[in-house]
Amino acid sequence: MVNQQFTFAVHIMTALAFSPERVIGSQTLAASVNTNPVVVRRLLLALRRARLIETFTGKHGGARLRKKPNRISLLDIYDAVECRPVIPVNERKALKQCRVSCNMKSIMSSVAESTEQAVRKHLSGMTLAQLVRKVPPRR
Repeated sequence: MVNQQFTFAVHIMTALAFSPERVIGSQTLAASVNTNPVVVRRLLLALRRARLIETFTGKHGGARLRKKPNRISLLDIYDAVECRPVIPVNERKALKQCRVSCNMKSIMSSVAESTEQAVRKHLSGMTLAQLVRKVPPRR
C-alpha cells in the first residue's frame, strides 16, 4: 500500500504551491506536515531529483516549485517518492501440494497490475492546482 511518504510529499507540494515564488524552509514545511525536518529534507531531495522543485541552501534556504501547480500532477509526485507497488505480490516459494499456493502469485500479479494502472490513471488526472483550490480560505 502507499506509505505516508506520498501523503507527506503531496502536503509539502501543496504548501509550496500556495506561494510558488517564495522559498520555504524545511522547518516551516515540517511544522505544517507535523513531522521531523529530516523526513521533509529526504522528500525534498526526491522531489528535486524529479525536477518538481528547486532547493536553496543557506540561512534563507528552502524549496520552491519549478513548475506552475497546474503543470504538476499527483502522479508526478507519486513517481518522485513512491518506489513500491500499491499492492506488493508475495514472492515466497509456493507450497507444491497446495493449488491455491501454486496459483496465487499469478492471480495477485494480475490484481496488483490492474490496481497500479488504476491508481496511476487517477493520479495523472489530478493537479496540484486542484488541491490548492480545495483548501478553504482563512476566516
